[in-house]
Amino acid sequence: MRKDIILIVLILIAVVSISGCINGPIDNINNRMKDLNTDITEGDNDYNAAISSINSRDYASGNNNIQIAKEKFNDAETKLSEIEEYQDDLNESIYKEYIDLIKEEVSLKKEASDELYLAIQYYANNDPYSGNSYAKSANNQMKKAVILQGERNQLVEENSELFKKAGII
Repeated sequence: MRKDIILIVLILIAVVSISGCINGPIDNINNRMKDLNTDITEGDNDYNAAISSINSRDYASGNNNIQIAKEKFNDAETKLSEIEEYQDDLNESIYKEYIDLIKEEVSLKKEASDELYLAIQYYANNDPYSGNSYAKSANNQMKKAVILQGERNQLVEENSELFKKAGII
């Protein structure tokens, strides 16, 4: 009787692991990666909308857009923290490099959003000198982030089969 129970438990564990109910590190990362990429894309779009609003001197809309961008980049950072829980279990150094690049990219985009938020506040209060200073800083941070984004895209392009196999692209 006892052997039968042990045998049934072992069979159930085998069935569950084969059916995919037990996820490996890449599965856990992949489940979060799509949402992470969506947050980054939406954050970029809202950041760019804020820039357009500033150029039109519509500081209220710019403020609204940059707040949403900041939320999206914060959400992305949260997802990255979840992904990092599994990073050490990955066998491929390419995946680790990809995660490191995206982490630095998101950090820079958050900093750029914070700087642009401050620029908008100064512009709205008729202080263009300070506004320009913060806008310039935001621009510099975003330029660095875009370079990292390009490096990340290049890494995916050079290792497309690996990323396709993992379901990341």
